[in-house]
Amino acid sequence: MATVSPRILGSLAVAAIFAPLLPRAASADEPLVAHPVVAQPVVAQPLVAQPVAPSAPAVDPNAWEKAPATRRSGFVVGAALGGGLASIVGFPNDAKKIGFAPYYTATGARPAPAFELWIGGALTDWFTFGLGFTGGSLLLTGDTKATATAGLFHVEAFPLFYVSEKLRDLGVMLDVGTGNASVKSKTDVKLVDSSSASLVGGGVFWEPARLWRFRGGPFLMGNYIWSDTARRPGVFAGWRMSLYTGP
Repeated sequence: MATVSPRILGSLAVAAIFAPLLPRAASADEPLVAHPVVAQPVVAQPLVAQPVAPSAPAVDPNAWEKAPATRRSGFVVGAALGGGLASIVGFPNDAKKIGFAPYYTATGARPAPAFELWIGGALTDWFTFGLGFTGGSLLLTGDTKATATAGLFHVEAFPLFYVSEKLRDLGVMLDVGTGNASVKSKTDVKLVDSSSASLVGGGVFWEPARLWRFRGGPFLMGNYIWSDTARRPGVFAGWRMSLYTGP
């Protein structure tokens, strides 16, 4: 009988003790066991409120309508004085003479002074209105006297007031009204008589000059008076002044 060395016996004993503790390689005949995957809980992070920058104040699109007046407001008195060219043509206001060549009179273009006066109010810096009067005579008409007068409704606007600081005093004007144009002989016989006539006129002006509450500057305008029996066109330039009680 063979003798086993004590050292070998000790090694076998140690292997027998630790064999259950060592991992085994899976054999081909053993089924693979799938280990379930355990989902880790998701911890919700607390939401931290972010500081919000203060928003800009809302812009009022109609703020310009509420802005205080800086140029014009209150009661308005205005006057314009100038000169230009005008003419009067037509017939006497007589049904037996209207339209007949022997009774037709034309002054031709003649030098003519022009005067206009109005009283009203300034609703805003860029809009004024008033009631007024305009009139003037034609010069160098020989033995005849030619005149034209009218009452009118006068409107002024400054359309570029909010566009440019330099153009705030550039305005446009409109006149509408009723009046009379006539030509009389040296014996005071009416050669042309418009009777009640209509007037329309318009122009541009500039008010760069300032003195207290007075504003003034040049103007260029034209107007036209007409009726069934007469016509009186005219173009004028000159100087105008306006008094505003405000701002």
